[in-house]
Amino acid sequence: MDEPPAAFSVASDKDALMSTPSGDSQHTMVTANSYAANPRSEWNGALIEETSAFRSDVELFYNLHTLVWDRGLEQTLDIRNDAVTSSVDWHSSRVPEIHLTNTLRFADGTEATLTQRAVTSVGCSAMLVHSEAAFTDERERTLFTVSKLGINEHSHEQPWPEQTASVRRADEYDAIVATDDGDRYVAFIQEHADSRRFDGHRVGVAGRSDGPNRSAWSDIYDANDGWIDSNDAATGDLDIGFGLHCDPAAADDGRSATDDGSGDNGPDTIDGGEPTGDDNTADGDAVEWLTAVGFGRSEADAVANAQDALDRGYKAELASFTEAWKGWHDGLTLSPCENATTTDLYERSLTSIKTAQDGCCATIAGAFKPHDMTYKFIWPRDQVIIVQALLAAGATEEAELAVGWLSGVQITDDIVDDRGIDRRGTWWQNYYSTGEGHWRALQLDQVGGPIYAHWLLWDETGDDSYLDAYYEMSKRAAEFLLDWDNGWGFPKPHQDPWEEVWGHTTEGSAAAIAGLRCMAAMAEAKGEDDFAADCRETAETWASNFEDYCFKQHTQYGSHYVTADNPEGDIQPAPDARPDAAAFMAYWPWNVVDTDDDALIETAKLADDPRWRAGGTPCVGRYPADTYTPSGRPEDGGWPLGEAYADMVRWQTGLDDTAVDDYLGEATEWTTSAGLLPERVDGDGTVSWNANLQWSQAMYVLLAESQARGEPFGLAPEA
Repeated sequence: MDEPPAAFSVASDKDALMSTPSGDSQHTMVTANSYAANPRSEWNGALIEETSAFRSDVELFYNLHTLVWDRGLEQTLDIRNDAVTSSVDWHSSRVPEIHLTNTLRFADGTEATLTQRAVTSVGCSAMLVHSEAAFTDERERTLFTVSKLGINEHSHEQPWPEQTASVRRADEYDAIVATDDGDRYVAFIQEHADSRRFDGHRVGVAGRSDGPNRSAWSDIYDANDGWIDSNDAATGDLDIGFGLHCDPAAADDGRSATDDGSGDNGPDTIDGGEPTGDDNTADGDAVEWLTAVGFGRSEADAVANAQDALDRGYKAELASFTEAWKGWHDGLTLSPCENATTTDLYERSLTSIKTAQDGCCATIAGAFKPHDMTYKFIWPRDQVIIVQALLAAGATEEAELAVGWLSGVQITDDIVDDRGIDRRGTWWQNYYSTGEGHWRALQLDQVGGPIYAHWLLWDETGDDSYLDAYYEMSKRAAEFLLDWDNGWGFPKPHQDPWEEVWGHTTEGSAAAIAGLRCMAAMAEAKGEDDFAADCRETAETWASNFEDYCFKQHTQYGSHYVTADNPEGDIQPAPDARPDAAAFMAYWPWNVVDTDDDALIETAKLADDPRWRAGGTPCVGRYPADTYTPSGRPEDGGWPLGEAYADMVRWQTGLDDTAVDDYLGEATEWTTSAGLLPERVDGDGTVSWNANLQWSQAMYVLLAESQARGEPFGLAPEA
């Protein structure tokens, strides 16, 4: 099979994501990206990308391009490849309707502005896109929609999927329907001037530049002649395309703009019957149209959902979408921020977390794909921090759903991993949204952390039904931790939170101690005093040895907590001789070291070292010389979540009384064009990689809530 063209294969970040907080499209996730916001991109356009339904880790289509062919200039321009400017935004911090704007400039200097707005439907599983193209003059043009399909099970691990797509012509509409030959279907229908017909259509094989199965992209963009060689079906790694002919003069020169000269005029006839007589015309210098994408477990359902969205119309769909989102926010705690700018980012962060909550009830880590992988998996550790943030904001229902997910995917059988560890009572490193394990290394923050999340849900609500519902989950996890003692009063080795090092990690060991302390409190409440005593005794033994294992003196950076003691492998800089931002979690939320801990204070002072933090913005990295960067080499930059943990320590130790206040303002400069926080920023604070990380959004919520309370929210129990 031919490889797809570069136009379809470049991984990208996402500036915005969208779903509904309730209804069928709560299980549909739409993402959008502005390449103009990425200094590493050669493109300046913006478009909808990687849309999924039913499970957010598998896309149904990879992108939704809009192209304009100018007949007089014989030129075709695409919104991503050829835009001179673009933007992506939400309607507001509480309503994640996606807004996209692209400016195209033609060879004669004339311009076109394409404005698109998209919502997902509350009433059915569908997305509706309203598009308007405004031109500086009136000419005959054809507008094209091209989409690279991705409807395939586990498509992130099978990058060139096989699928089937075909054109369906009914009395009132044309549709292109695709399936993975399983139970997932997607249907595309276009509406303009009350007509739901395509002006030309193609189902092609991605990467094919000629022949009967040539790709829609090649037929429209590369051929650049304004005609579609219409066909009805194809199987393979597919793309689709369809047209909308616009002639201001409504002139008929005897040849349709979609006639390929073969005598087959495609959508100008219905099922080979009489011509429809439809001719789409522009009103002056502007064209408006709707594109509906329906999703379903059958072809009929997918088509019906697309039709239903069109029948309701964009105004009604937006009204329902807005009402649902405002209703969700109204049920939460009022924003604790006094400043309007920080209130906006606080609300956007909560909206983002809810948007990324998959139908399985857990939240995916992030809707982006760095380094040919995806963050559309679910990490138990991320769920723990998200539960902490949700509870801080009063979103108890969502927090309980996430704890319920943790309970449902816990390993309850005697399963041995590739290191020979019996994993009963633990969790896999991350999961598909089906609950199937993906990466499988042992991380203790993903064993102690879920116990903490359960305890926090119970402690914050005072509801013993939560204690009872997940008690066995936490007890199994605690039993594993009790057996994980190394015989010298400390946890055995495990993988660090950055998934790079095996050893006695600082953050993972602290999470294990916190988990046992949480379990002790819950066991006492259940009357299991002996078990509570075992948990507490082990936790305090480990805590008494914490500094001996995790604090190192006189390294090339100074004296500080490290990534891990006794690490495996030859990793540079050495994990047992470098400071690490995850170590700050030993204070918050794990509460293993106190604010007067000299080792913690020394580590926090080093967070200002230029070798560790970004050069042009106050944002610390994971650790010095980190190579998890766009280039795969050490780069100047930082991680907003790392800075959040460092600033909490600065605030609470008295190193900087305004650190958290400053973070709440500074972080607003580290966002995507839609105002979402990323995993990493460049040295000047520019987002260029790994956008919309939900752990980052959760940290903003937590710092805002902690600042409003005057103390850290969610500290684990003390000794």
